[in-house]
Amino acid sequence: MMKESIKNLAAYEAEIPAEVVKAKYGLQHLARLSANESVYGPSPKVAQAIKATSDDILGYYPDGQATLLRQAVAELDDVDPENLVFGVGADELIQLLTRTILTPGTNMIVPDPTFGEYALHAQIEQAETKKVPVNVKSGHVDFKAMLAAVDDKTAMVWLANPNNPTGVFEPVADILAFLDKLPKSVVLVVDEAYYNFADESDATVAQYVKDYANLVVLRTLSKAYGLANLRVGYGIMTDPLYPVMQAVRLPYNLNTYQIIGGTAAVKDQAYLSEVVAKVQSERIKFQKFLHHNDVTFYDSQTNFIWIKVGDTKKVGAYLLSKGYQVNDRLNKEWIRIALGTPEDNEGMRQALLDVIE
Repeated sequence: MMKESIKNLAAYEAEIPAEVVKAKYGLQHLARLSANESVYGPSPKVAQAIKATSDDILGYYPDGQATLLRQAVAELDDVDPENLVFGVGADELIQLLTRTILTPGTNMIVPDPTFGEYALHAQIEQAETKKVPVNVKSGHVDFKAMLAAVDDKTAMVWLANPNNPTGVFEPVADILAFLDKLPKSVVLVVDEAYYNFADESDATVAQYVKDYANLVVLRTLSKAYGLANLRVGYGIMTDPLYPVMQAVRLPYNLNTYQIIGGTAAVKDQAYLSEVVAKVQSERIKFQKFLHHNDVTFYDSQTNFIWIKVGDTKKVGAYLLSKGYQVNDRLNKEWIRIALGTPEDNEGMRQALLDVIE
């Protein structure tokens, strides 16, 4: 009745609804710091643009090419509009890429740990995922080992930069050096979901897509732009992948509100800069606290921090009881904590003192 490869797939485990948690622990406030969402929300111009949209559109299909958003993103990223494929969040692009590139018997390579959806979709396509451990001390990707893992069945390599869940950033020069050694038949996908939060001024490889036919860059508006609920993502790629991905993509996948809201967000770079500055400031404070208390963590360039705490389920349950919902489902010893408001971050630090002392 179904593919053998998906018979035992487990459904995504979403966060427990806030009202359920608050009722269980008698909480007045719950800080949701488990999904790397922006506590600052999107630019006010997003809601204004959506509210200004006529109700007359509801009976008609949206612009299947997302023209307004395409033009705004192309101008911002300085790429050809015909190099952009839009999706319902970066998730859809991950699905489309694996569907397009992987076949049964092929394999792809990922650092370990990294975003779990890459391996999930490889499994659905009946392809193997080869996991290469990151450097234990620093969390950096072991590019030499990644390259050594490539064989004649390798079709893709995934690199989240900065990585999720570690938060570690790989310099552009290191990625390009790796790409130069990669066989041209192997596609390197650099997932830049969190690149806006990096301190480096040159944090993206998007400008190099035109030079490498086997390079794809993914972006999302769910994180720094604060549009997690709207679900807008895009991929930057050239021929021969671009026309095939456009053919595989479902028509009208973005509705008009996604297109209009996403366009308004992308055009308000002043607001984005304000959000990024706040996150970077809070990240500095949080990592200083961890250093001061001798807590093991990886230097983050994102809006979250990967922290070694020991028994993650025990620590996660305690923090939840205090009103702080973190991601304790990814590793037995490490938890991922998203940066919240200054008040929530201070409260989280105080709660952590109870479990690290």
